[in-house]
Amino acid sequence: MREVVVVGGGPAGAASATFLAQQGVDVLLLERAMFPRNKPCGEFLTPGTLRLFRALGVAETVAAQAQPVRCLLLIAPQGERVEHQAEGGDEVGFALCRAVLDALLLNRARASGVEVWEGFAVRGVLREEERVVGVWGIDARGIRQEIRAHLVIGADGTHSLVARELDLVRPLPLLQRIALVSHWPVDTPGDTLEMRVQGGTVCGMGFPAPRLANVTLVVPRRQAPEVARRGKGAFLEEQISRLFPDLSRRLSAGTGPIDVWTIGCFGHRAKQLTADGVLLVGDAATFIDPFTGEGVYLALRGAELAGEVAGEALRRGDTRRQSLIAYERRRQELRRRYLLCALIQAIVRSPGLMNIVVRWLRSHHTVRGRLMKVLGDVSPPEALLKI
Repeated sequence: MREVVVVGGGPAGAASATFLAQQGVDVLLLERAMFPRNKPCGEFLTPGTLRLFRALGVAETVAAQAQPVRCLLLIAPQGERVEHQAEGGDEVGFALCRAVLDALLLNRARASGVEVWEGFAVRGVLREEERVVGVWGIDARGIRQEIRAHLVIGADGTHSLVARELDLVRPLPLLQRIALVSHWPVDTPGDTLEMRVQGGTVCGMGFPAPRLANVTLVVPRRQAPEVARRGKGAFLEEQISRLFPDLSRRLSAGTGPIDVWTIGCFGHRAKQLTADGVLLVGDAATFIDPFTGEGVYLALRGAELAGEVAGEALRRGDTRRQSLIAYERRRQELRRRYLLCALIQAIVRSPGLMNIVVRWLRSHHTVRGRLMKVLGDVSPPEALLKI
């Protein structure tokens, strides 16, 4: 019997496993894909992730491969623009391809002593007397296996099987969106993260690798049939051309997108984050399409908190919910960040309000700087109360 089984090898799962292995815990991580693999994402890292990368022992490796972001540019529906640069020319963030980042974090988990099974598709949880005691699934050879464990950590993303099996998913209807993520070849890399909003559609562009741009389009879920009918590549280029012609002209100098992926941004918040023998982390716990680019930070910080609480529970020999509930209390700091994300989403969905906010931020430098520190995960949300 294993001490811990982690379901999912993305940042939340790999980091949870690493934080536990650093405490001497026996951890088995199950990942459906074979790494490296692409992951649809805006591929932005906030400054706050650096502390967590240091705690995981990967800060230097990430810094060597990530592209610095020195400017944030936000363009409102009426064309109002606001730029933000950190004082002293410091970075306001970093960009790095998820295929690179996720493989790096998974390899770090291995180096920390975590046993990793790639190509393992978890199909269900094992229960005894209303308690989860493990998972079962199909391994890379096509063989059914059952793995029993004192604790199961569900880090299996927005469509978490672990959360669904336990009926813990609570959808957030207003946040049901579709994202189209694409990579485009560019002649020269940029150091600006650009965010545009128009007609209920959000478009972000960053540079996660030399000579490569990430262009992400987030559209209302009602446009899913049109995406399917026209094809994701054609739909993406048509929407950019119609809604963001200035960006379309810049991209048209190249050969078109190299890759296009789609993903449903099905906003949800788990009814509870723990159960007897179970703990949820990352997007399995909460997903609110992070317009602010905080997704990786939220995953890693949640993993750090999960590692603390799970380690304490295992040392006590008690992984019932009452022993894990401290995790939900400690995540209050993240809940405030999720609430801020939800507020920003509400502003983004209102073109008139978005224009006003961007105009106001442009003329209030001090407040803008304070907001950027909060959204960069280096200051707590409460810092905004000083406005």
